[in-house]
Amino acid sequence: MVKKRPAITLFITLAVIVAMLALVAIVFGYLSEARTKAQDKAALIQGNVIYADAVDTLKRFIGKKPSTNILKNIYNIPLTVAQEKGSFSMLIACSPSHSAIPITWLSQKGGAKEQDRLNLANRVFEEVTTQARVREPETLLRLISEYIDSKESVDFNVKGRLGKRAKYLSYRGFMKILNEYRLESDDNRVYKINWNLYFSFGENYKEIDGNFMSAKLIATVFDIDEQIVQEDFKSGELKKFLSTNMADMELYNSPLFAKKPVAAMKCSANYRFAKGSYSFSFKYNDGKVENFEFVQ
Repeated sequence: MVKKRPAITLFITLAVIVAMLALVAIVFGYLSEARTKAQDKAALIQGNVIYADAVDTLKRFIGKKPSTNILKNIYNIPLTVAQEKGSFSMLIACSPSHSAIPITWLSQKGGAKEQDRLNLANRVFEEVTTQARVREPETLLRLISEYIDSKESVDFNVKGRLGKRAKYLSYRGFMKILNEYRLESDDNRVYKINWNLYFSFGENYKEIDGNFMSAKLIATVFDIDEQIVQEDFKSGELKKFLSTNMADMELYNSPLFAKKPVAAMKCSANYRFAKGSYSFSFKYNDGKVENFEFVQ
């Protein structure tokens, strides 16, 4: 028994060492997590600071009276913000936000002034669902209209928890409607439609920025072959394109389409901080900025 004591002692010592190493690993894990959280908080603070720089840069680039060419450049080429001395740089990428039909135009409660908007939205909805062979488009339209017109509807916030009703139907809320439709009709074809090419979500406006509409929407609204639109249409030149192709100019000249450049866009800014990459998004509309959201 005496001869076995060194082995027992060695075993106990090894067990203590293993336990200590495990404890050290846990401590280092906590420290690493704490450093990450601290870095993320610092990046959030930095993001709020440079957010003002991003907005100021965008405002100066657009100017008081935006032109179609300026907007084209913003949508095609990201803006770069960099320090004269230092390694900090930020890229701002934007896309038009008023270049589709607001989903709210499908509301059935509009008055006589909204009838033209409803007619256009209904026509596009019918064409899109027909092309996709949606089985029960009337059921889907009913669900959308009920949501838009109901004062008791609720929406989901960024983290997916049930929250207060959004002012306008968001894309997340729209997906919830598609899910409900699928349960009622056992039809998943609605998921094959790229709805963002035809409708906009989360906001409402009176005029569509036709100069930056998608080719699919232009083809649907003005009854032009999509291939022709893809080949010949140049963003920012809708009026010229429609005139050349003998399209419905009366529809284009209606109050449904903006006649002046529309400085309304969704933007995201990407930057590096410490050893991480971060971004934030916001909406810009005629000099006003809203919906700031920080993304790690």
